[in-house]
Formats: sequence, C-alpha cells, structure tokens
Amino acid sequence: MFGRLISMIYLKAIRFFVHSVLKKRGRKEKDYKEVNKVLKSLHKTLLDNEQLNEDFTEGPEPVQNKSSKELIAAFIAVREKRQEEDFYIEVGRAWVKDLGSRNLKASFICVLGFFAVWFGGMLLSEYISGVLGMIYILGTLIFPVVGIYYAFRGQRALKWVLAAVNIFNLLTAMQIIH
Repeated sequence: MFGRLISMIYLKAIRFFVHSVLKKRGRKEKDYKEVNKVLKSLHKTLLDNEQLNEDFTEGPEPVQNKSSKELIAAFIAVREKRQEEDFYIEVGRAWVKDLGSRNLKASFICVLGFFAVWFGGMLLSEYISGVLGMIYILGTLIFPVVGIYYAFRGQRALKWVLAAVNIFNLLTAMQIIH
C-alpha cells in the first residue's frame, strides 16, 4: 500500500517535470536529454514489471494506478515512432498533453469553492466564531491562491480569465478579512 502511494507520487512528480520542460519554448537540448533519460528509465521499469511488452502493447501484469495507466497509454499511442530519435520526447508529449486542461478545471473548481465558502459564510455569519471562523478565513484565502497557481499552469487564453477571477476573489477575501 505504502509502495503504491510512493509510486503514484513519484509518477506525478515526473509528469510535472516533463510537462514543465516540454511546454517551455526555446529549451536547450540538454533539458530534453533529461526527459529522454527519465522516460527511458520508466520504460525499463515498465518492461521489468511486465506491465508493458517489448512491442509496446499492454503487458500481462495489471497496472495499479491511474498514473501508470496514462504512461502506458502514452507509450502505446506513439509506438509507431519507436525507431525515431525523439521517441521519448513524443511519449512525454503524449503523456502530458491533457495536463493543461486539468489545471484549468482545478482553477475553476477553486473559483466555485471560494464562492461556496463565501456564500456559506454570509448565510452562517452569526454562528461563525473561534475555530470555525479561522477555517472560514483560511478557506476564503486558500481557494483563490490555489486557483491562481493552477490557472497559470494551464494553457490557452482561458488561463488569463481564470487567473483574473481568482485574483479578484483574493482581493475580495482580503476585504472580508479587513
């Protein structure tokens, strides 16, 4: 159980690293070498655990978590390019292609969470005090900050709209506290 949790966290961290390297324009070739190295080691691990076959099809061993399934799906999706020099770069791009839209969804959920906490605080204002008041204040501050973080990690023009809404929510939260 603990090993699976560590594996999941490790894969999420590597996915974030690959996403960060691949989404930047004008990167040096050295950075792509790191992505190649990391994805080669993940490929070797998947082969050793028999979760992926040599011909880039799903292996006989079942995959335990969603992160591993997404990685295997990325290898399977670009298996036609396995002879090319930038094969692992293409695997990385296939693996992280939907990460930007997930960040935008998380930012939108933070907007909704802020409004839920804010509206709940307005309805229950006479009952909020002590620890409950501290939770309310932290909620009104944390949702916009996390929303700004996820908005700027997103892609497309919608990230600017969500960032502006979350900044407005943060300013509103500061006014509530003041």
